Amino acid sequence: MDPAYIKPALGGLALLGCIGLFFGIGLALAAHKFAVEVNPMIEAVKECLMGGQ
Repeated sequence: MDPAYIKPALGGLALLGCIGLFFGIGLALAAHKFAVEVNPMIEAVKECLMGGQ
């Protein structure tokens, strides 16, 4: 493989990795900020009704 192609390819991979890391951190922060608490009574009722169709 020609060394002239390796440097841009690695640069592209590094750029895509940085973009993915940036958006991954952003999504994790958004998921933490907009998290909704689960009511434990809903889970208890669901457990009682399992298989009751």
